[in-house]
Amino acid sequence: MQQIKFQKFLRQLWVEITRCFVLIWNDKLTLASLVLQAPVMVVVFKLVGDPSCFTSNLINIGSRTILFILCAVSAFMGILNAYREICKERDIIFREASVGVSLVATVLSKMVVLFVIELVQAAILTVGFCAVIVVPQNNLLFSTNVEIYITVLLMLFASSAMGMLVSASLKSSESAILFVLVLIIGQVVFSGCMFSLKGAQTIISYIIICRWGMGALGASTDLNSRLAWLKAGLDDSMYDATIPNLLHSWQMLGLIALVCIIAACLVLQTSFNRRKT
Repeated sequence: MQQIKFQKFLRQLWVEITRCFVLIWNDKLTLASLVLQAPVMVVVFKLVGDPSCFTSNLINIGSRTILFILCAVSAFMGILNAYREICKERDIIFREASVGVSLVATVLSKMVVLFVIELVQAAILTVGFCAVIVVPQNNLLFSTNVEIYITVLLMLFASSAMGMLVSASLKSSESAILFVLVLIIGQVVFSGCMFSLKGAQTIISYIIICRWGMGALGASTDLNSRLAWLKAGLDDSMYDATIPNLLHSWQMLGLIALVCIIAACLVLQTSFNRRKT
């Protein structure tokens, strides 16, 4: 019996994944925005970044700034990719659920589709970033460029999971905008890059994508050795070029994504149950 239910779930998941791809392909405006986001951000790197920011002591502070821009861009893109995905189809999703379509399959299908899209977006961002900026090669686990790609992909996926949770919680795209703005501001304020975090600020920072993205990128590029000469209190220990630092940041990004996906499924199921009563 359980095997039959699981097979039914897999069929529904496949149908939903196929449907999501078709919808995106047919919606040329959405398709264009997904395609153009990453190239436009690469242009931003070109405009604001100095190619030698990691190698010249005269502008070494720029290395931290350009990494933060990469983190912020990845987090913003992921949230914007996902925040409308459920609320724009809420009535359709609930009608399908009333005839037996799994809400978990619906959420997972959207996350699978976003992950595939973000594989490409992360590649464009990473290739563009490494083409514009001369990145030091420390090669902790893999080549530094590959580590940057993995970090960017995890940031995109974790932030899209966060956006999916917002989408599952609200009834319309318009009402989601305020929450999206709060999330975007939070990525900047609580990243630990603007100022030192203390007390409750530190607790909030544990759910901030940019914080863990900066930790991973800082470890991959050995950021602390680039900043040591400044003696400006910017050398957080999470930026030390160690494998544990890199893996911990990746694990936290994965955990944030997992928690947000589970929460999105639970919130959507709760809303559906209330609607039935």
